[in-house]
Amino acid sequence: MTATETAAAAATRPAARRPVGVARQTLRLTRTEFTLIYRYRTALFFVLFPLVFVALAAAGQGPSLLEGVSAAEFSVAGTPAAIAMMIGIMHVSNAYAARREQLILKRYRASGVSPYAMFGATTLSVVAVTAALTLVAGAVMAGMYGTLPADPVLVAAGVLLTAVTMSLLGAAMTRLAANAESAQMLSMVPFLGLYASGGLMIPLDVFPEGVATVGRLLPMAPAVDLVRAGYFGRDLFGGVDGAEAATGLNLWAAALPALGVCAVWVGIAVFSLRYFRWDPRQPK
Repeated sequence: MTATETAAAAATRPAARRPVGVARQTLRLTRTEFTLIYRYRTALFFVLFPLVFVALAAAGQGPSLLEGVSAAEFSVAGTPAAIAMMIGIMHVSNAYAARREQLILKRYRASGVSPYAMFGATTLSVVAVTAALTLVAGAVMAGMYGTLPADPVLVAAGVLLTAVTMSLLGAAMTRLAANAESAQMLSMVPFLGLYASGGLMIPLDVFPEGVATVGRLLPMAPAVDLVRAGYFGRDLFGGVDGAEAATGLNLWAAALPALGVCAVWVGIAVFSLRYFRWDPRQPK
């Protein structure tokens, strides 16, 4: 073959496809996640069921825990963190266990899909759904109690950190589940434990000091405190009793320990993904 023929053949040869970047993979998979949530009825249940938390909290009665704030209002303010926790722990673990069982994760791995894109897409979808349901809780707060967030950014930070942490922990815990059914049962353990220790059901103030301290080192209680503090403009990070009004930099300074605990849990969740199982035949 002459040089001219070689050049002509090279010109007519189709150009090699560029590899898809991680960012584009993430956006494409995020769109797929939303489609699957709509089509997969179990996922739709886990996504919409947290609204029950809002309804139950709004209907609740009891003594006021915070001066000028009713018990129901105080409960509703904490529901965004509970919403993020349920969607992250229960929906994500169920979805990943089902996909692994169907060898979808193995095909992702073999086709060059970046783990960063896959986990990032799931996290983005959880954050987006949680944000939408948080707006519903916010509408209840505004409509029923006339309460708007004193510091919306702090509320958003608490919701974002919770959604990211719970989404990644939900993915990591599927290593212990053989299939989607067992993942549903397994996810109930951390869900109930975090719900009980997060100050959502029972304020941590009523527990012994040591128990309350341990609760505030777990991922849920600091997130609940961040959201409620952002709503009411009170320093709730040392407990409800004697919580003082705080705004601006003073509120953020008081929130630093809780933000630090949440950030540490994000790091723990990311590290735990090193042990993620892609193949159902992979040993636990």
